[in-house]
Amino acid sequence: MLLEQEIASIIAFALHHADNPSPYYYDVPECFQYPAMYFPQPEIITGGETFRTYWMRYAWYINVMCATTEDAHEKAWKVLTALKKRRNLVPLIGEDGKPDGKGLRLYDPTIQPIDTGVVQISLEWTSRRPYDDEAVEKMVYFEVDEHVRGDAAAIEAAVERALRLYENEKST
Repeated sequence: MLLEQEIASIIAFALHHADNPSPYYYDVPECFQYPAMYFPQPEIITGGETFRTYWMRYAWYINVMCATTEDAHEKAWKVLTALKKRRNLVPLIGEDGKPDGKGLRLYDPTIQPIDTGVVQISLEWTSRRPYDDEAVEKMVYFEVDEHVRGDAAAIEAAVERALRLYENEKST
């Protein structure tokens, strides 16, 4: 799962449940259109988890902006209750914009007024990701016949035959 997929899924979910306000992703212009939702970059904290994975914890503070604080609160409330009704599970969408059958579990969301006409939705989640280990070919087990045990030349020939067989199987 990629961060872009997680973010796109949350944006689609929030916009849908807030009755499709105008979305803003970068700096909000002075003359923006009400109602609006501002999606800044999330805050990210990282840590190691296992020998193969690390985690990234995201905190995202999405602003809902309306002509009045009450209107902004109503839209934020719709998003919050939609999340809670789904047990904090946001359906993930694929590149085609359609649900892919998977979900992203969020921690309990919060909303709070932060300015006149602005209510903030706070979302947090943790994603686990694998380290970029180089692909390593698994060890191949070769069985050497009993009659060649102790004969170095016979063992070498048996191993070469086994390697050729293995290479032939790999190429087919």
